This record gives sequence, C-alpha cells and structure tokens, in this order.
Amino acid sequence: MTRGIKGMNETCVNYYKTCRENAGLTQAKASELLGVSERSISDYENNKTKVPDEIVDRMAMAYNTPLLAWWHIKNSSVLGKYLPEIITPQTNVDMAFQTILAQDELDPAVTSLKKIMSDGIISEDERLEFHSSINIINNVAGKLISVVTFAKD
Repeated sequence: MTRGIKGMNETCVNYYKTCRENAGLTQAKASELLGVSERSISDYENNKTKVPDEIVDRMAMAYNTPLLAWWHIKNSSVLGKYLPEIITPQTNVDMAFQTILAQDELDPAVTSLKKIMSDGIISEDERLEFHSSINIINNVAGKLISVVTFAKD
C-alpha cells in the first residue's frame, strides 16, 4: 500500500526530495534506480534543474509514490490548473471515509445537474447552481483520484 506523503504541499521543501526521503532512499540509491547521476538528483532536489517528465515517472515508481506524478503535472505544467486538488489519505480508514464523503457530496450535485440539463439549456437563473454543482463534482473527482492512487499497490 502506498504511504501518505508528508510535505506534499510544503513550498519550502522540495517535494522530489521529500518523496525520496520518505521512501528511505539515499541520493546514491535513487540515482541507481532512476538511471541518472547523483549530481542530477541533487540538481532536481535543489531546484537547479527542471525534472523531466520521464524521470518523474521513474521517481513515482521507484519511490512508490504515484501522487508525485500528479503533483509534478499540477505544479510544473500550465495544464496543471485544470486538474482537481487531491488530498492524500493517510490510512485505509481515511481512504474509506473519503469515498463515503465523495458519494454524499456527489449525489445532490448530480441530481441538480440532471434537473438543470433536462431541457438542454442552462438558463441565467440556473447558472449559479450549475457552476456550484460542477465545482462539487471537481472536488469529488479529486477525492476519488486520491483514493484510487492511494489504493494502488
């Protein structure tokens, strides 16, 4: 089971380094697993060099941290702004609870969208409720993605 990752949202600490350390790896071992030099690892972790996507892919696998790939896209690409925020479950109970909360939030939003979209038109008086429902669905998507990512072994 993947671990919850401390430091994911900390801006003062390099997240690539945090993930490596949480995996219990030295820079030397990480460089061996990733097929890059120790100097490259150091440069990535000290924000001297942008980490290429293919290296992040290898990091996510080697560090057993699939959320690293998500974080990387969210924070290094202009397209990341389109991805929902995710909250890392810390335990299996937390994961189950997030799933229950997601369902509780999703049901009314879907019902609302069905009502709004039943005539195929979003009227001005429905626009606020429509956007609110879409925001709820976006938040639920983040919760569900975090649950799925956490559950992967």
